[in-house]
Amino acid sequence: MTDYSNSEDQEQLESYLNIHLKKDEQSKPPAEKIEALHKRDRNKWIQLVINILAILFFGYSFYYDITQLSQTFFIIIFAVFVINVGLIFYQRNQIQDLIDYLQWKQQHEEE
Repeated sequence: MTDYSNSEDQEQLESYLNIHLKKDEQSKPPAEKIEALHKRDRNKWIQLVINILAILFFGYSFYYDITQLSQTFFIIIFAVFVINVGLIFYQRNQIQDLIDYLQWKQQHEEE
């Protein structure tokens, strides 16, 4: 498990908490925050699947000339969805770091 005793790491992770948790969830104990973050993580997986399916759908319809979209429009759509998938992966990594941090914090409060 990672050591989060560095104050800069803790500040960064606390700012991530402000981004990923609603205001009413931020005042809850770490165990409930972890549960809320797990729900967000599941939602990110759903978003990821939807975006990948969209990429496959547009790619398939363009490759087999099912659609009348121009190549430029297809490239723009493809780029947007690929960027979106990258951002969702980045957010998932942040959420996983937050879960690890809150578990570490919970262990150190119990000691």
